[in-house]
Amino acid sequence: MIILTNQLAQNIVDKMMDVIPYNVNIMNNEGIIIGSGDKKRIGQLHQGAVKAISEDRLIAVHEISGGAKPGVNIPIYLNNNIMGVIGISGDPIIVEAFASIVKVTAELLINQEYVFNEKRVRERIKEEFLYQWTYNENSDANFVHMSEVLHIDLKLKRIAVIINSSEKDIKDKLSKFLHEEEYILRINLNKVLIIMKANINLQKRILNIYYNLENLSKIGVGSDQNILSKSVQQALRAIEIVENLGIDRHICNYEDLAFIDSITNITEKEVFYSLINKLKDEGKSLDLIETLIVYIMHSGETNTVAKELHIHRNSLNYRLNKIKDITGKNPRNLVDLLEIFTACILYKLS
Repeated sequence: MIILTNQLAQNIVDKMMDVIPYNVNIMNNEGIIIGSGDKKRIGQLHQGAVKAISEDRLIAVHEISGGAKPGVNIPIYLNNNIMGVIGISGDPIIVEAFASIVKVTAELLINQEYVFNEKRVRERIKEEFLYQWTYNENSDANFVHMSEVLHIDLKLKRIAVIINSSEKDIKDKLSKFLHEEEYILRINLNKVLIIMKANINLQKRILNIYYNLENLSKIGVGSDQNILSKSVQQALRAIEIVENLGIDRHICNYEDLAFIDSITNITEKEVFYSLINKLKDEGKSLDLIETLIVYIMHSGETNTVAKELHIHRNSLNYRLNKIKDITGKNPRNLVDLLEIFTACILYKLS
């Protein structure tokens, strides 16, 4: 239940005194003044308010008595509970005409604050649940119960989509593209997670987000997983692979990159590291590692690779021959190419 704080009480007092020519006091449910047009009275016990609370009715004070000045004091409520008392100083016969209006206005402001706090608490609980859903693999009874309270259907197939963006209002912009039962969560300063429903239109929707929002450097897309946290890790990994390998791709689908990721799980890595060390030591000036990656990503299309690297075709052929001389592996041979590509992946991603 909301507590009638000094700040809220003073805010109500200030609003009331902008529209009526009398001093207004607000007392808490113990009769202590917590908001007043006369700041010196804050903290004092108001006997008129105490009586209004105990008798649950409007009390008129005609003479100065027990910390109360002439005026009227009327209880204010939230959900049928007395929150406190609002008092208007002055001749009771005159100021009583304002009492009902002031009371209703005060209760509306308190209810507004209550609704706002309820919404804020619910949003915080929901955000905490989304964090737990994002990172935990196990769904215990409490987790399932909380999903029911928040009306989140855990049985729906969902896919994690990571948006690279540091814009403060990116969540508001993205919310326009979401359907019912889809959620947004900022997971760090530079990345936002969208929990989207898995369906045949998903890729079109992601493309729509990319083309309609500015400053989106990368979008990582996980696969359809029973455990959401796995899809989240895949989406993050997809961006990491593309960025570390320098692949010219803005929408990074993990399913397209799963083979590359699987290579990093090779146990016997020393033989591959030796190939990379040779290229690093003897071919650094020619960027042979980057040349290999671009060569593979463009399926060995010489013109495309040369254009991507901003070099002549003859220069590309020279580099490929140099790779063969240094490593003993021929990039034009599919088996050899797979081996040195594996070495490049381990170097970039391990």
